[in-house]
Amino acid sequence: MIKLKSGFVNLVGIPNSGKSTLINKLVGKKISIVSHKVQTTRFCIRGICNFNLTSKLKSQIIFVDTPGIFLPKRRLEKAMVSAAWSELNYTDKVIFIHDVLKKVDNNTKEIIEKIFKIKSDVILVLNKIDLLPKEVLLKKIFEFKSIYKFEEIFLISAKNGSGCKKLIEYLAKKMPAHSYFYDENTISDLPQSILASEITREKLFKNLNQELPYNLTVETEKWVINSDDSLNIHQTIYINKQSYKPIILGKQGQNIKRIGTLARKELENLLDCKIHLFLHIKFKKNWMDDPSKYSSFGLNYNA
Repeated sequence: MIKLKSGFVNLVGIPNSGKSTLINKLVGKKISIVSHKVQTTRFCIRGICNFNLTSKLKSQIIFVDTPGIFLPKRRLEKAMVSAAWSELNYTDKVIFIHDVLKKVDNNTKEIIEKIFKIKSDVILVLNKIDLLPKEVLLKKIFEFKSIYKFEEIFLISAKNGSGCKKLIEYLAKKMPAHSYFYDENTISDLPQSILASEITREKLFKNLNQELPYNLTVETEKWVINSDDSLNIHQTIYINKQSYKPIILGKQGQNIKRIGTLARKELENLLDCKIHLFLHIKFKKNWMDDPSKYSSFGLNYNA
């Protein structure tokens, strides 16, 4: 008889520490958007990884990719950070992921201390180890060890996968005895329509200037399956300033055409079918203050 283990693992860290890249690597498919800009992840995304420990012992790890933790100012930011903290109460294991190229500053220390108040058994994952000389990396490990008592420390590169198998195996063993929460073929609890919106938002993040992406959101308004199994996807890019529209469009519509092509190609790869993607831009001054925009992502409007 096959014994099953299943549980939840939260990935926590400051913005841009590599959480989304890691979860995509661990799950084996893209489920969370990645950008070099901070605060790309806006809500908690679950990625499911099934691991066979032996022929008679299987483990399902549900990774929760949370928004990066930072000092929030705007309503949306407060909701994002609130979501990150609230998830810790329902998890079996917590991973604090740290980019080794960044200093262990006071903000990082405050976050780790707050995590330890909620969970005593925190796992430290040091990311981007391939970009640091060995002697500098050893100093970084010693620095963490001298301040905190982590359950375990893993050295990884989320980008190339180095050290990831050891991490998965360790977590698989640590999951509680429980039947699977998700079907074995499920890799994420994210609806395809939201994933499609997130892919387009990622392309906007990567192709627009620094400030603009934080003032827009993307919604999939229409999802039509055609007789040839291709998909018609209609998406609306909501902006809170009229002046953003010509920037997104670009000269003779070149920007939005490029963004649409990049999003369409990635969606075709992910969904394994032909995609017809239609992008529309709508001005909605107070979209950040619309409660429905928060509830659809599982965020608390009043956080």
